[in-house]
Amino acid sequence: MSRDKKLKIHQQSPVRAIESRAWIFLTKSKFGPSFASVKTDAADLLRAHGIQPSAQRIVIARYVLFTDEHPSADKVLARVRAGFPMISRATVYNTLNLFVEKGLLREQHLAPDSIVFDPRTDAHHHFVDEASGRIYDIDWRKVRVSNVESIDGFEVHDYQVVMRGRKKGRAKR
Repeated sequence: MSRDKKLKIHQQSPVRAIESRAWIFLTKSKFGPSFASVKTDAADLLRAHGIQPSAQRIVIARYVLFTDEHPSADKVLARVRAGFPMISRATVYNTLNLFVEKGLLREQHLAPDSIVFDPRTDAHHHFVDEASGRIYDIDWRKVRVSNVESIDGFEVHDYQVVMRGRKKGRAKR
């Protein structure tokens, strides 16, 4: 892909333009642990959103911004710790909150007492598979909601539909 084409894609959707899903891993050397080379894609994305990149923020970004899952903070912590064992819970939580504040993630409350993070920041709906617990993104145009503006006593600024059920093709238990 040409540099001009990548730049154009980056301008349209910075999160989706980054193709790398590489991780930062600790390597052993005679001088102690060191970081494997860090590609600049996640660092550039963070800088573009006014976030000072650090090794911890980059490793979190490389997972949470490019997953099709809707991970909880604990899932992000577990996944990131697999390659970056010394990262703290506080660092993960603070980084996720910073990404939400800067518009890189959306915080979703799709179940009571459960917060997940969604790397898709465009308008879309969700389907929660009751059998697996997996959350699927549903294109905004696939669901029609009418008369939102006519709800008496409310000024609606944003909404989303959360559907629950089972994914078709799954055997009943």
